[in-house]
Order: sequence, then C-alpha cells, then structure tokens
Amino acid sequence: MKSLSYRWVIVVGGIFGLFGSLGLGRFALGMMLPAMGESLGLSYSQMGVISTVNFCGYLGAVLLCGILTARLGRPLLISLALALVSGSMILVGLSDHYLIVLILYLLTGVGSALSNVPIMALIAAWFDGSSRGRAAGFCVMGNGLGILITGKTVPVMNGMSSGWRLSWIVLGSVAGGIALLCYLLF
Repeated sequence: MKSLSYRWVIVVGGIFGLFGSLGLGRFALGMMLPAMGESLGLSYSQMGVISTVNFCGYLGAVLLCGILTARLGRPLLISLALALVSGSMILVGLSDHYLIVLILYLLTGVGSALSNVPIMALIAAWFDGSSRGRAAGFCVMGNGLGILITGKTVPVMNGMSSGWRLSWIVLGSVAGGIALLCYLLF
C-alpha cells in the first residue's frame, strides 16, 4: 500500500509542477507579449504565431508522453521537461530574433506537455478512485496560482527597463527551481 502521507507530497509536487509548466510557461505570455512585440518590432500576426507554436509544441509532445514515460519514468521526465520549460523561457528573454523566439517557445510548449501529462498520470497512480479527483483538483490549482502570481509580478517587471526580458528570465528561473524541487519530491 502506498504511504498516505507521501501521496500528498506528490500532490504538492504536482501543484508546483503545474505552476511552472502551465502557470508560468503558458499563461504568462499574454502579459509579456505586448512589450516584447513592441521591443522586437513584431506584428500582431507574429505575436499570434508565437502563441500558436506553443500550442503546437504541446500537442506534438502529448503524443510522445507515453513513450518517454516508459523509457525515463514519470519523475525524471517531469523534471527534465520542467528544465526544458525553464531553459527555453530564459533564452526567450535573451533573444532578439523572431525565429529564435518561435523555436524556443515551441520548446516551452513541448516541456509543458511533457511535465503536465505525467504529473496527472502520477496522481492517477498514487490515488484511488475515491480521492483521485480531489488530488487532481489540488494539482490544477498550480495553473491558477501561476496566473495569479504572474498577474501581480509581470506588470511590475514590465515597468522596468527591458522588463519583458526580465520577466522571461525570472519566471524561467523559477521554473528551473521547480524542476529541481519536483526531482527531489518525486
């Protein structure tokens, strides 16, 4: 029988994991994109494509989750995927070229899927039917926490010189810390 107390450690790791993968990696984009677009001279179409490639990366990676989970195991895959989210976000903050931003944000989408899907599968593996929904619901709180926290912090950082770059780098660094935390917890 799986330890009742450790199951909730898995939930805490799941909350942080979803906070990093989706709350930071996907949902913060909308707050950084206007300043980023202005700085890089992007059109509205180009900004829309940046968001779209993230979803394409996510969709493509979902198809690989089963294979990669079987090869690496859920804990390692989650941590590596969050590290990919982290690294790609930091590099977006350092980039000056539209095509590079597209590739990097595609990789953010890949990392988001490769962490999100195994986290939810980890919950399913650790919880029986009577408590699985509650545990999954707690995990999904990470997404909302990401929106809430970035909603308060990104506008402040955007107000600084090169604030959109700072936002990407800071949020990417937080995602990197979460990758390490999930590695230790899982």
